[in-house]
Amino acid sequence: MQRLKREIPNILTLCNLLCGCLSIASTFEGRAAWAAVFILVAAVFDLFDGMVARLLGVAGPLGKELDSLSDVVSFGVAPSFIAYDMVVSQLVLPSWMGFIVLLMALASAYRLGKFNLDEEQKKDFKGMPTPANALFWAALGLHWVKTGFVLDVYFILLLSILMSLLLVSNFRMFSLKGGGWKWKSKRMVYLFFLLAIVLVCIFGFLGIAASVVLYPVFSFLHFAFDRGKPAAIRTSEAGRTPSDSKPAAGSPGSGS
Repeated sequence: MQRLKREIPNILTLCNLLCGCLSIASTFEGRAAWAAVFILVAAVFDLFDGMVARLLGVAGPLGKELDSLSDVVSFGVAPSFIAYDMVVSQLVLPSWMGFIVLLMALASAYRLGKFNLDEEQKKDFKGMPTPANALFWAALGLHWVKTGFVLDVYFILLLSILMSLLLVSNFRMFSLKGGGWKWKSKRMVYLFFLLAIVLVCIFGFLGIAASVVLYPVFSFLHFAFDRGKPAAIRTSEAGRTPSDSKPAAGSPGSGS
């Protein structure tokens, strides 16, 4: 019984991986809607596997590694192929140029590997989390199927490059894993989710994509106004003496 209890979170993680595989298969079969839906279902499994592991008290290194391996497929490779499908469907560029979007799969793998080794990402993220990037492309895929509208091919390529850079960047982004729930320390987080709900209610799938675009913006505002200076700045200032940190008379910072 104890062994079964220990494997429950891993089974949920493997369901995440299975959904990623089914999403890729659906893309190759021309079922873009199912490809996007499987990514959304994978996100649900990804949300609950860690939660269940903590509730059962069986969180461990195997689950952490298995989760990252699954995320590479479900939130790295699968959304990249949705973007690839949107590119090649337009028959504007040579098909090989569509492979540019696969940079997101490489960036996702790099980001997840870095995440496992970075102790500073216990409460916040560095770079765009892979599930957020996956939700962005899944939402665009569902909107494409529903309305027949697809973004311009050059814009898709540009977005894929920007998302890849954001995935591997050190740009700080908020998470819900720590920091408490007080309004003063999470104002921008709450405002973000409120705006996201409004956008989804008004624009549907496009609202999900728009929310992901706004995620870095509100993360910047969160660390600028809710949490004060970024950790890198606080660390650099921690080593200064009081005389070092005080602006000299007549300097740009001395007047305010």
